[in-house]
Amino acid sequence: MMMKLSVQVHNSLETVSKEWPVSSADAPANARYHVFQTLTFLRVWWNSFGRGGAVTPCLMEVREAEGRPVLFAPFALSKRGLARILTFADADAADYNAPILFPVDYVWTRERAAELWRLIVEALPDFDLVIASKMPERVGGLLNPLFLIANAPNDVACHGNDLRRPWDEIERAIPFRKTLLKRMRALGRVGALDYFVVADEQDNDEVLAFVLRQKQRRFEETKVPGFDVDREKYAFFQEGTHSFARARMLHLVGLKVGNEIVGAMWGLVQDKVYYAILIGSEGSDWAKYSIGRIVYYKTLEWLHAAGFEYMDLGIGDEPWKLDHCDTTVPLAQMTVIRTWRGRWYMRRMRALESLRGTVLWRKIRPFKWVVLRRLGGAFAGHTQGRCRG
Repeated sequence: MMMKLSVQVHNSLETVSKEWPVSSADAPANARYHVFQTLTFLRVWWNSFGRGGAVTPCLMEVREAEGRPVLFAPFALSKRGLARILTFADADAADYNAPILFPVDYVWTRERAAELWRLIVEALPDFDLVIASKMPERVGGLLNPLFLIANAPNDVACHGNDLRRPWDEIERAIPFRKTLLKRMRALGRVGALDYFVVADEQDNDEVLAFVLRQKQRRFEETKVPGFDVDREKYAFFQEGTHSFARARMLHLVGLKVGNEIVGAMWGLVQDKVYYAILIGSEGSDWAKYSIGRIVYYKTLEWLHAAGFEYMDLGIGDEPWKLDHCDTTVPLAQMTVIRTWRGRWYMRRMRALESLRGTVLWRKIRPFKWVVLRRLGGAFAGHTQGRCRG
């Protein structure tokens, strides 16, 4: 039988226990977690996606009777129309939605996981619907009990590279490696190549401004909403860059040709794992050099030399990820409707998903963002100067 458990819910990051990981350098030795569940990440998240009081923290701590931690989970409760929705603290900022896990003396089964979830629900404020997506089966080698009660696979998976292999083996597996190296040599003839890891706060601002500007350019080229629409996401990177740097969780790199930045990658680190979050590269005449792939290659090489064990390229089944990664992490989701409000909300969401799947919607939707951007002015004005939270 599972030992008796107690559940406590915190509505503030300031009241959680000292056992909640702050960063990879400040956490209990036996805690297993992803970077997205650290207090450093969550503080940045609530100061951007959670600002304005629209989202209520529900930071869950589950313990055994004698107080030993079992599971911590950063849930968020938000109001959408009439419905109160329980999710992880995510809003597309986290690649993995998982609890912080601690070793236990028993084996998690579906029945035990269901009992755990019942206790969690009883401790939470009233809500109408649970949408818990992007849940991995394991966290740091420990079985995730919430995965056992998931009721559907996630629509996309996470992908990455095992860096414990010899570099020669990793390099040989890179698609079109010879072509990439040839383009790198050609780029070097344009100007001296300088791949660098950012270590200075002023350089943080410069490289951040570059990568956000290039990401916005890609949003506009592909006619999808970008930072000009999702201001919370923009605020997340503004504040996060400096907060993560102070916590030694930021890994920001740039690629210069001569004195000009042409590529950059923004990522987070936890112990020996690197999480790639944003990659940006100059377009126009630079596109023929495959700058983004060069930055990826150089980062992969640097991480391997520095002793990292895994490069996580995050969620998404884009063809280039499938081609470049040797590891796939399947994810699951749990959707539970608890009231008529939750049922109404899900019906509305499913109707919108059906509409967005039609040929007519896919043809019309991109023009919406073209018109709005012309009416609203250029986003470039928001990306000038220093990017500080």
